[in-house]
Amino acid sequence: MALFGAKSFVGLDIGSHEIKVVELGPAGGRFRVLHMGSADTPPGAVKEGAVVEPQALGVAIRQAVGKAGIKPGRVVSAVGGQAVIVRELKLPPMPEDELKQAARFEAERYIPYGVREVNMDFDIIGETTEENQRRIVVLLVAARRDVVDKHVQALEAGGLAPYVLDVESFAVIRALDAQAQATAAPQAPGGTAGAASVFVDLGAETSDIVITEGDQLRLTRNINIGGDGLTKAIATRLDMEFQSAAQVKEEKGVVVLEGEPAPDDRTVMALHEAMLPILGDLATEVRRSMDYFQTRWRESRVGRVVLSGGTARLTNLDRFLSLELGVETVIGDPFLQCEVGERVLPAAQRKQVGPAMATAVGLALRGTVER
Repeated sequence: MALFGAKSFVGLDIGSHEIKVVELGPAGGRFRVLHMGSADTPPGAVKEGAVVEPQALGVAIRQAVGKAGIKPGRVVSAVGGQAVIVRELKLPPMPEDELKQAARFEAERYIPYGVREVNMDFDIIGETTEENQRRIVVLLVAARRDVVDKHVQALEAGGLAPYVLDVESFAVIRALDAQAQATAAPQAPGGTAGAASVFVDLGAETSDIVITEGDQLRLTRNINIGGDGLTKAIATRLDMEFQSAAQVKEEKGVVVLEGEPAPDDRTVMALHEAMLPILGDLATEVRRSMDYFQTRWRESRVGRVVLSGGTARLTNLDRFLSLELGVETVIGDPFLQCEVGERVLPAAQRKQVGPAMATAVGLALRGTVER
């Protein structure tokens, strides 16, 4: 069954500050962006990745979909942040029905609330051998039932019907994996085709760090670092309101790299100094994730770090992380698999808009699998 007409697929990303929507249609072996748009999330309607005010959010969803020119219908959306638990389980070989029961039993070790309070799903993603014993690798995804219910309520209040409810970090991987796997340019020897990839999706309140190797998910973490933290630091440093700090960050935010000339604009330097401790913490958390990955898979190496989310647009953030991590870091472009008309998104705006649309594009791509 298709979404929104015979051959189109719609992804809706509900963020703490902004709702993004993308409609894709097939274009040969690629996809064409038919419509896209966004609307502000009502203040307080989403907290820590979970919907708390579904009716207010429904109004904003209608606005985003209407502005984009998308007809109401079925949609692929996602939950994320601290509302979702993703774990890899290794179980002995057994029939699939028994495997699901065993996975549910094993899941109790990782879920901090009752199993009956969550929606869970499992997927067999491969096999491995440990201590000469064959093991089935199962990916567990769980979200609290009340979180899922409120997310669905918001979609329905927005005139939409949930077709698939995905995980935000999985959608980002789907949108950006081709770019992550691409051979690095000769001048960037840190990148290696076929090596592990690190995806850092920078949200407003929290960020996701995900490491994949080939088609295997190796690590997923959610950290309490996001764009709001940078804005609050600027607001404190410059003694201004949050919204004013957000605007000046958007207009003049730059990461000043060591060894390069300091900017003449004192405000630019003040912004850099306010943000630097938090950006240092971000680099530390990404490095810790990479170190943990290397201790478990010693023969593997990271080839490229890919950034997404609105904060990825911060000038020089990619270069800063490249220097801090010693690995090529790039800004994600979820439209690499797509044809994008000037009417939908002018080429001059693509670099600015793209990173924030990664989840929505990845969700629309999920529709191509589920139709």
